[in-house]
Amino acid sequence: MMRERRSVGRPRASSRDTIEEAAAELFLEQSYAGTTIDDITQRAGVSRATYFNYFDSKSDLLWIDADQAIERFSECVGAGFKVLDAIATVASEVGSERVPLVVAQSDVMGTGDELVASGFVRVARVTTLIRAALVAESSEEPGSLSLHVRANCLSGAIIAAWGAWIAGGVSRRSLAEYLNDALALVKLEQ
Repeated sequence: MMRERRSVGRPRASSRDTIEEAAAELFLEQSYAGTTIDDITQRAGVSRATYFNYFDSKSDLLWIDADQAIERFSECVGAGFKVLDAIATVASEVGSERVPLVVAQSDVMGTGDELVASGFVRVARVTTLIRAALVAESSEEPGSLSLHVRANCLSGAIIAAWGAWIAGGVSRRSLAEYLNDALALVKLEQ
């Protein structure tokens, strides 16, 4: 009779969550710059190998929710959603409890400089995804100035809405509402 093999240790999803929580605690206690990956793994009770199964760098911990939203946007446009529909879908799925603590508490955690440095990669990815989706839904040349301007305007509106949403504090409206306001300010003629 074959015995069922039981896994030992923390379940995978729990390890990722535990790493996220440990990092947030440490960033609050001793700042982002004052926290090492070894500090995080020790607090989380996981190995460095486990840490690197989930994150490529310490700065990836700052962008967990944003990276998930970008991935969801990519899935939506990959499934044939129009750009504005994909943006609205992702925004409607982000709950107010998902406000990134590392952004909202960047002064306390000392994450401001790293957010700027590592944020550019995310902005570029969003803009690239939007540009590709706009090409798919129009007959414009992929390299046209109009297409690049439209993609960058939409990306900028998303970033501005996200920042206003985070800054909203206790009177914060939904991310979708901020996004609707930001997109209304971007008048794009085709």
